[in-house]
Amino acid sequence: MKPIRLKLAGLHSYREMQEIDFEKLCEAGLFGIFGPTGSGKSTILDAITLALYGQVVRLGGGSHPKDVLNQLEQRVFVSFTFELGSGAERKRYTIEREFGLNKNGNWRQPEVRLIQCGTDEETPDVVLESKATMATAAVESLIGLTLQDFTRAVVLPQGQFSRFLTLKGSDRNEMLQRMFHLHIYGEKLSERVRAGLEATRERLHKIELEKAALGDAGPEALEQARKTWEEAARQERVYAEQRDGLAGMIKELEQVYRWQEELEGVRERLAEQLARTEEAAEWERLAKQLEASVRLWPQVQQFERLDTEWKETAVQLEDARKKQEVVQQAHLQAEESYVKCASELQREEPLMIERKSRLIQAAEWEEELSALRSEWTVLEQEWQKVSQELTVLKQQLARDKESLNRLESERAELEKSLEAAQVKPEWRDFIVALRDAKLIWEREEQKRKELATELEGVESERRSAASELEMAQKEWEKSASQLAEARTKLAQLEATPPSSEAEWTEKLDALSQIKQWGRQWREQEQALANWEEKRQTAQREQEQAATRLHACEAKVKMEEEAQARRRSELERLRAEWEQWREANMARMLRDRLNPGEACPVCGSSHHPCLEEPEEKKPESDNQQAAGESIRQQMRETEEAVRHAEQQIRTAFEALQTAKGEWKLWEQRMISLGEERAVLMERIDAIRRECAALGEKWAVGDITKLLQMYKQEEAALKSEAEAREAYRAERERLQKWADGLRDREAEKKRMYERSAVLGEQLLKKEAAAKARLEAAAVQAEEAKRRLEDRLGDVKVEEIEKHWEAIGKRDRETSVLQQARAEKESLYQSLLAGYQEAVSRHAALHSQQALLGERLEEKKRLWEQKHGMWLERTGGQPARKLLTTVEQTLQQLRTSLDEAENKRKETREAREEVQNAVVKLSEGYAVLSRQRTEAAEQMHRSLAESGLGTPERAGELYRERDRLVSLQEQLSAYQTELARLRYDEERLLKALDGRHVTKEEWEAAKQAWDEAEAGHQAAKEQVAVTRQTFAQVEQNHEKWLSIEKRLAEEMDEQSRLEELKKLLEGKAFVQFIAEEKLASIARDASYHLMRMTKNRYALEIGDEGEFVLRDEGAGGMRRPISTLSGGETFLTSLSLALALSMEIQMRGGRLEFFFLDEGFGTLDPELLEVVMDALERLRMDDFTIGVISHVPEIRVRMPRRLIITPAEPMGEGSTIRMETE
Repeated sequence: MKPIRLKLAGLHSYREMQEIDFEKLCEAGLFGIFGPTGSGKSTILDAITLALYGQVVRLGGGSHPKDVLNQLEQRVFVSFTFELGSGAERKRYTIEREFGLNKNGNWRQPEVRLIQCGTDEETPDVVLESKATMATAAVESLIGLTLQDFTRAVVLPQGQFSRFLTLKGSDRNEMLQRMFHLHIYGEKLSERVRAGLEATRERLHKIELEKAALGDAGPEALEQARKTWEEAARQERVYAEQRDGLAGMIKELEQVYRWQEELEGVRERLAEQLARTEEAAEWERLAKQLEASVRLWPQVQQFERLDTEWKETAVQLEDARKKQEVVQQAHLQAEESYVKCASELQREEPLMIERKSRLIQAAEWEEELSALRSEWTVLEQEWQKVSQELTVLKQQLARDKESLNRLESERAELEKSLEAAQVKPEWRDFIVALRDAKLIWEREEQKRKELATELEGVESERRSAASELEMAQKEWEKSASQLAEARTKLAQLEATPPSSEAEWTEKLDALSQIKQWGRQWREQEQALANWEEKRQTAQREQEQAATRLHACEAKVKMEEEAQARRRSELERLRAEWEQWREANMARMLRDRLNPGEACPVCGSSHHPCLEEPEEKKPESDNQQAAGESIRQQMRETEEAVRHAEQQIRTAFEALQTAKGEWKLWEQRMISLGEERAVLMERIDAIRRECAALGEKWAVGDITKLLQMYKQEEAALKSEAEAREAYRAERERLQKWADGLRDREAEKKRMYERSAVLGEQLLKKEAAAKARLEAAAVQAEEAKRRLEDRLGDVKVEEIEKHWEAIGKRDRETSVLQQARAEKESLYQSLLAGYQEAVSRHAALHSQQALLGERLEEKKRLWEQKHGMWLERTGGQPARKLLTTVEQTLQQLRTSLDEAENKRKETREAREEVQNAVVKLSEGYAVLSRQRTEAAEQMHRSLAESGLGTPERAGELYRERDRLVSLQEQLSAYQTELARLRYDEERLLKALDGRHVTKEEWEAAKQAWDEAEAGHQAAKEQVAVTRQTFAQVEQNHEKWLSIEKRLAEEMDEQSRLEELKKLLEGKAFVQFIAEEKLASIARDASYHLMRMTKNRYALEIGDEGEFVLRDEGAGGMRRPISTLSGGETFLTSLSLALALSMEIQMRGGRLEFFFLDEGFGTLDPELLEVVMDALERLRMDDFTIGVISHVPEIRVRMPRRLIITPAEPMGEGSTIRMETE
């Protein structure tokens, strides 16, 4: 977690918004926060925890931290921006919280926002949570630390550096247990074991209940159910055989009885059909007439159609003969045009075709020349490429020949070396056997030595345990005496308490009220000063508004006078214009007359004096110019009048605006007078409220009130220090008593544990002696077997022989590998050499062939080029060919168009002629067909007996009945035939057999009884099979329950054993000791970095810290012998390691604060501390120091300077300093 930015306002001594840029502040890896006592240095840490967790730990937490709000403000606002993760996964978050009062002075719900910031301008910010509890839970999830873990990992408080270093073993372990929640491995783990044991017992009880619920489900019950099922199956087979015996007989009787019943029904239906014979005959007669009408009706329709077509064809024939004459004339004209175009094409086409053929051949020559030139170039390139490759190949053949000769000689030398390096198999087997026997003897001898060492250790432990038992008893008695002394001192202190809490609260409340009234009084004084400034401003504005008002009134008066002068001038010009019009009216009327139009005066259309005489034209022109001058002056004067009116309106609007402003400032002066009266009344009310709190608070001005407030505040501060000293002393004695109580209990447990340990060590010593004696016997036996195998070889020579064999084996392996590599390389080079020889011969042949082909291509190109020049004269053949083709195409197009026109007219002529012929033929055919159809229709009507076409039409319109009549008749005949067939079939099937109803019912009853017995047997089989399946299923469950029962009993046994092991705090003590060792290793690493590898930290035999001084030859020194600087460096290393350990339990924190009392250090020790802090800088990790010591401030590369707040004035401020 890396801090980015912190904003705070209204928190403790801070009022206005303050912002800290941690990115810039943490650039150097070390920074300091400096300011006087009470200026607000630690409040920066409070702001961080308040933003992240919504609590201020120093004041006991809470979702509404009432005591952190500045008394002169209405709200607390904090915003903390930080980054998490690394690399591409790094994300930035902002947490904002605001606490405040509502209008009634009560606390309102806090406003919270947890925001994930966008990575760039295109990515928007996302609000993750907006509820206080959810936001806090989200922060804990992101960071991985609770509030308590965070404060322990980030803030190292004053006076706590050396405490952890100097604690005794048990006290230090207790502290580690509390800090790292190790109690979960003690009480909670024991509780979990107890809960697991109870759960196991509960599960055992449930399993036994399940087993009891299954009933008898063992192997015997399963076998009995199987036998019952098999017996029921046998009974079912017996009943099935009986039923099958009756099945044939009952089937035959049933068939005969059914045939008898069917025959009686068939005979009844046959009699009913024979009674409907006459009705069927009438259906048949009517159906025949309808069939005849349907058959003859097409003939009637054909005659009517032919008669209509005959009349229409006669009209069409007449129209076609007229159209034939028009088409014949158009055809003759098209024929003449075609003959003209054909003769012109016949004359020019042969010449064009010959010219085109010659040019086509020339174009082909051009393509062939281009292709020959390309082939010529390609062949030249290939010839050069083959020549270069031949040169390279010759050089390669020489190198390969030399390499093959060299490899041949190297292969021969390797074969000789390999033969000399091999080991004889007999010697190898002998040395291997000797070495195995030697290893067995050495292993048994080592085992004997280890057991002897173990026995010595056990004896030493037994003696040490006896000494520890005596010492533990003395320590126990001493702790009990100290505990009694501490309790006595605590009782004496509690007998003399300071002033009561009620008196203290009353004084605090009075001072708080005075502070509140003083703030309001200062605000009213400030408001009164602001009122004076506003009054002076308003007076100046009122005077300026009066000046503007007078200026606007003069402006309006001046514009009105100018307007009167322009109107008088306009009236004069209008009168002059009227005089001019009366004098020139006749001339104007004459100018408007047009020849032929009526005069507007007399109405005549004849105008003899329309043109003015020549002698009067100069005078008329003068009159015309004078009139135009008057009109121009009138237009200009009218425009001036309109502009003057606009200026008057503008001046009048400005006058009204000035009057409004003057009245507004006059009203403002009245309002300011009322406002001053209200302010004075409020100040008098504040004086009365202050006087009500006591005679000493009855002062005349705010300055005296402030002096009195400072005096009372100092007195209360002294009293608060006395109360704090009492509380601290009481807490110290209480903690001392609690520590001594725990120590007394711990010493008692240590005494009891030492007694048990002594007994265990005695048993352990006896067992170690027995194992040592057995190991000595086995070692002697292994030594005897080795001596029997030695022969002429000495024991100390076995390893030398073994190493010599291994060395020769390695040499052989290397030589074999080298031989294989040489062989592979030789074969590869040989194959490449042979391939290169073949390639050289092929390239030589290819070079000769390419030379011949190149000469041939050059000769062909020169021959073709001469022919092309002769044919085209050097011009492109394609261009000449296009010109010839276009000329020929124009001639052919003209002929095609004439041909198409001739063809169209010919086709039209033929089409009309064919139409005339077709219509003539059709008319003749229709005449003949019409006559034949009439004769055929009358003949058919007579033959069918229908008579007239009208009768045939009536029957045809009823043709829909024909289908139903035919279906009725067919159904009648079919049913009659079917019934006669069924009667014959049934008589043949019965063949004289007959069964009475009584015989059939008796046989049926016997069959039903047999079937009922078989069904009952089947049901019994199903029941027994289901019973067997259920018992089998229960048996499987029974087996599973038996298995679970055994597993749970094993689990119960293990948990009972574990419960015995976890009794007391032995396991927790072990984990605390391991955790302490881990912290000591980390602290030693940091201490060595700070001291340039001179000092290291270790854990002593008694669990205490020991300093190893490498500068003194690695001498180990107790903590009590360390100097102040050494103690501080060691404590700082431990604090850093402890902080890192806490962070490892959650997310990574990239900063932490040291809030140590540096003011108590002498200059020399201070120098040591600063050197250590500067050497402590690490990548991605920043240390912040909170202090007010000037020497530290000078050494810091980045500094936050805190300026204290002014009483009832500006709050604390923050500024950053850099080197």
